[in-house]
Amino acid sequence: MKPQRDGIETVSPSRFRIAMYSHDGYGLGHFRRCLLLAQKTQQHLTDIEILIVTGSSRAFFFNLPRNTRIVTLDTVTKDLNGKYIPRNPQMSLTDTLARRRQILSRALLDYNPDLLIVDHVPTGLRGELLPLMADLKSRGTRLAIGLRDIIDEGPQVRSAWQKDGCNQVIESLYDHIWVYGNQNLFDLGKLYGLSASACQRLEYLGYLRRSIRSSQPPGETRDSIQSSKSDPRLVCVSGGGEDGFPTGSTFLEALEAHPVNLQGTLITGPFLSRSHSRELASRFGTNKNLQVLRFTTHLEQHLETADLIITMGGYNAMMEAISTQKPVIVIPRVFPRQEQWLRASLFAEKGLVRCLHPDTLTPELLSAEIKEALAGPPPPSPEECGLNMDGIGNFLTRIDHLRKEVISKRKAHPNAKSDLIGA
Repeated sequence: MKPQRDGIETVSPSRFRIAMYSHDGYGLGHFRRCLLLAQKTQQHLTDIEILIVTGSSRAFFFNLPRNTRIVTLDTVTKDLNGKYIPRNPQMSLTDTLARRRQILSRALLDYNPDLLIVDHVPTGLRGELLPLMADLKSRGTRLAIGLRDIIDEGPQVRSAWQKDGCNQVIESLYDHIWVYGNQNLFDLGKLYGLSASACQRLEYLGYLRRSIRSSQPPGETRDSIQSSKSDPRLVCVSGGGEDGFPTGSTFLEALEAHPVNLQGTLITGPFLSRSHSRELASRFGTNKNLQVLRFTTHLEQHLETADLIITMGGYNAMMEAISTQKPVIVIPRVFPRQEQWLRASLFAEKGLVRCLHPDTLTPELLSAEIKEALAGPPPPSPEECGLNMDGIGNFLTRIDHLRKEVISKRKAHPNAKSDLIGA
């Protein structure tokens, strides 16, 4: 059956419908995690449709797996104080949030999913999911929250979750609580004060390993991104780019002044400001050993051919970097949350990465770390450091179990929408 333009084939009653929600107020991390899980689901399982509802303005830059489509919400970002503001300067935050709720409600209720997987924010951005959750549950939709290994320091999260009612929502509305991490590293339930009953339902699936694809990116052959034998190749990833300028510019300065000839690629992220982009081009554009890319959907290929990786400390970036087993230098974000610093510090203690605090970052310090990392032995594997990296496999096992239950009940009661899975 030929797919429609949005990637969804004609609706089949035998298909299990998954909706994924990522608020994406800042950067690309939440959407990219949803996309990874959608890709792996469609690669390994059958009879599944997926709808991703996201606030990422760059969602359509990525290739979608089969039977998957995207609905985008009006985009918000954060100001210098960490407060949400609309990306569209012509709209107020109130109007932006109202439009998001309208689009979100129409998309989810029309799609009528068997399972809704919420990424990271239990209530949605500014509570935008709350009006929908009871409606979806009354229709038989199962609700799952997918949480990264760590959100922020314990007191900050406990305070914010109490204020926003997240604990009550997790306790009373969510059928599944999935953590993409290891309890022995970050005990999320204990850190964030979840109730005893909620802690009993917590499932630590393990970290979401990023595998390197063998296919070549369009227009980027392996030869074009492969480091030469004589010149080590470094790749620096600055996250979404909104706050990545200090990391990116310091990286380029360090390479330019490094005594050894190095090939360097900086991937700034699509949200780097135009003024900062122009500054980097002006300062480093004539250096033939330095390449600056604003955005790529083929990050894995660049990491695969690197001799050393420099990255900020977001969840996806860290998983991609440590999965290569290349030397990794992490320069984590420390504002408005400590999440990246906490993860990077622990991984550094285990010998997986090197960690530099952004407040002490200088080209000289980074250059010295690069020299030591290139001269040293390769890092241990994540498994050798006690990390369970089978999060994707465990996720797929749970999705397949739910799918089989739903389809079985649907066949037994063809006139009812799976009342669902033990509701």
